[in-house]
Amino acid sequence: MVTRNAFPLLGILLLTACVSSGDQNVLQSVIQPEIQPAETNTASVVPQPQSKPIDQAPQVAFASQNTVFETVPKPVNRKTYLINGLASSVDSIGYGFSNLAKKIPNSELYNYASFVESSTVIRRRVAREIKAEYAADPNVEINMIGISFGANIVTWIASELARKNIPINYMVTIEGPAMSPIRDNVSRVDNFSCTGLTCFRTKSRVARGNRTTVYNSFKYNTSHIALADHPKVHQRILEQIEPKPEPVPEATTEFAPLAQTN
Repeated sequence: MVTRNAFPLLGILLLTACVSSGDQNVLQSVIQPEIQPAETNTASVVPQPQSKPIDQAPQVAFASQNTVFETVPKPVNRKTYLINGLASSVDSIGYGFSNLAKKIPNSELYNYASFVESSTVIRRRVAREIKAEYAADPNVEINMIGISFGANIVTWIASELARKNIPINYMVTIEGPAMSPIRDNVSRVDNFSCTGLTCFRTKSRVARGNRTTVYNSFKYNTSHIALADHPKVHQRILEQIEPKPEPVPEATTEFAPLAQTN
């Protein structure tokens, strides 16, 4: 009969036999119970996004580029009135302004034979037309050109319009014998005179206190009638009525690199 004190001895002998026989499974079961893997609920597992390292983030940069913006010139409402000199209804006298009027778009030429016609009928008609143009469009550009007695008429009309605060964009006075002082409702004035025997050699003048009108004067060695057809006179007038548009500069747009993202 085996006594109670013999059980520890039997256990030691049993372990020794297992080690010597190489039965590792038995030894493991004796030393530590088998650990069963825990059940995993795959439905509750949410995949985590994998972020790239910062040094692997794509670098996006836009190079500078030049962009030319095309601009469509805004149409200008422009009207030009030409008042010729005495006896300009005769072709051999009024030909200079007749040629000039053909070069100016949207222009109206007035020829006449007598002082009365120019100082009453034509003067009133032109003043009335300008007032109507301005009432219809306050941004209209009004130009007036006069030679000899016609130069007197355009300055008289401009003075009348000044009392109505109607602006004149550009005025030309050529050899006028009795011109009215130019008031500040006229933006720009060109005066032309000549040095021939038939010339008046007169100049228009700016009214006292008028410091806004831009005034220029030119003199040519020619006759009174021929001055109206002088090529330099025509060139100057055409350049002032419809100046060439300034070139549109290139607009450069700079794009900075985008910030790095994780």
